[in-house]
Amino acid sequence: MIPESDELEAYFEELKDLQSRLIRLGNKEITRIDLKRRLSEASKSWFRFSTGLHNSDVLDDDSLNMIDSNFQGILESTSIRSRASTYRQKLEPVISCFLGKVIVPIIQEAGNPARVIARQINAAVTNYVSSEELIYINEATNCLIAGCNRAAIMMLWSAAIARLHSTIEKIGFNAYNLAVTSVVSKQGNPYNRVSKSPQISSLPELQRIRDFDIIVVGMELWKYDLQIFQELDRLLGLRNDVSHPGMLDPSALDVQQYAMKLNTIIWSHIK
Repeated sequence: MIPESDELEAYFEELKDLQSRLIRLGNKEITRIDLKRRLSEASKSWFRFSTGLHNSDVLDDDSLNMIDSNFQGILESTSIRSRASTYRQKLEPVISCFLGKVIVPIIQEAGNPARVIARQINAAVTNYVSSEELIYINEATNCLIAGCNRAAIMMLWSAAIARLHSTIEKIGFNAYNLAVTSVVSKQGNPYNRVSKSPQISSLPELQRIRDFDIIVVGMELWKYDLQIFQELDRLLGLRNDVSHPGMLDPSALDVQQYAMKLNTIIWSHIK
C-alpha cells in the first residue's frame, strides 16, 4: 500500500527533529536510550513505507535505494556505540531529498485521475462487499491504477460472481435447482437460452455453471425484473469482450461506471 502524503509529511517532521537533536550533540557519542530508540523506530517506519513505494513505480529507484541504504546504516548503528555525527552523515542526504523525491511525487500521484477513481470505487463498495469480494476489487483498482482497464473490468465481474455464488450457497442448492426448473419451463428469450444442466449439490458444480445461466435464474431467485437482467447481460457481455483480443479500449471512467452498476444491482442489493 502506498503511504498517504500526510503520513509522509508527519514522518518528515520527525526526521528533521531528530536531525536537530543530533546537531546539538555535535560529535558526542549517543548514550541516551530514548534517542537511540527514536532513530531505530524512524528506520523501521521507513522500511514499512519503502515496500509500498517500491511497488508503486511512483518514485525513482535510485532515490529509494539511497534512502534504504542510509536507514539500514542508521538501524545498524543503534545497536553499537556510535557518535551523533555518524547518524547525521546518513540522515542529511535523506532529509535533503525527502521533500522533492518522496513527498511531492506522492502528492502528484494522489491527483492521478485513475487513482482518484480507484479511491472512489473503494469508498462506494466498502460497506457492501465481503472480504473475499474485496480481494477481487482491490485487484481491479490496482489494474485501473496501472492502466490495465480491461483487466479491471474482468476482476470487478469476478467480484460480482463471487457474491452470486456465495448467496446461492446460503440459500441452498435445492433452492437453486428449483429455480432452474422453473426458469427452463418458461417460453421465449432469455429462458430458452439457459443450459438444461443437471441438478447441482456442491460449490465446484456451481462454479461450472455459466454466468449467463446464473443471471437468468437470478430473476427467479432474487426477484429482479427483465430490465435488470438485461443490464447484467450487458455487463457480462462487456466482461466477455475485454477478456478476448480486440480493439475495445475502455477508459478509467468506463471502469468506474461498470463498478457502480455492479454495486447498485449486486453488492448493495443481493445479500
